[in-house]
Amino acid sequence: MHDAIEIPSPAGMLTLRPERDDDQAFRYQLFCDSRQPEFAMLPPDIYQQLMRQQFHAQTVGYREQFPQARFDIVEMAGRPIGRMVVDRPATMVHIVDQAIIPELRSRGIGTALMQALMEEARRKKLPVRLEVASSNDPSLRLYLRLGFVEIETVPLYMQLEWRPPPDGAGDR
Repeated sequence: MHDAIEIPSPAGMLTLRPERDDDQAFRYQLFCDSRQPEFAMLPPDIYQQLMRQQFHAQTVGYREQFPQARFDIVEMAGRPIGRMVVDRPATMVHIVDQAIIPELRSRGIGTALMQALMEEARRKKLPVRLEVASSNDPSLRLYLRLGFVEIETVPLYMQLEWRPPPDGAGDR
């Protein structure tokens, strides 16, 4: 287990705390809210079945692929508002998953979380890597604005990377 982390954001102080078993209902709803809108056009019973299967596959897959990752719930004023999964192998800071509830998107929360990870990576002289769906324009705009560059494209996804500036560059 690890300690909670506090991160200031324009929307308020954020707390990253370890996921718990009782977060599953919140995580499932956030997962559904973060899926492509075209899934919502499916009949409700098929939609729910598909979402449950994909949620289970993601949960199991992330735990198997990234056993050393931090699985955190993002809270603001004690209320869960998002999720962040970050793996830290010795070669990079890898953002596996990041999601914020729809009503709080575009308020600087994602930017604050990303900048905190970028600062950690800068101190450790490591790149930050992530994958984003090619169709996820809001997230893609955020990452490009923060200085991420495309390093690989696979069907439906782009792998992006941010590298800290060389020693002394950009220091205040």
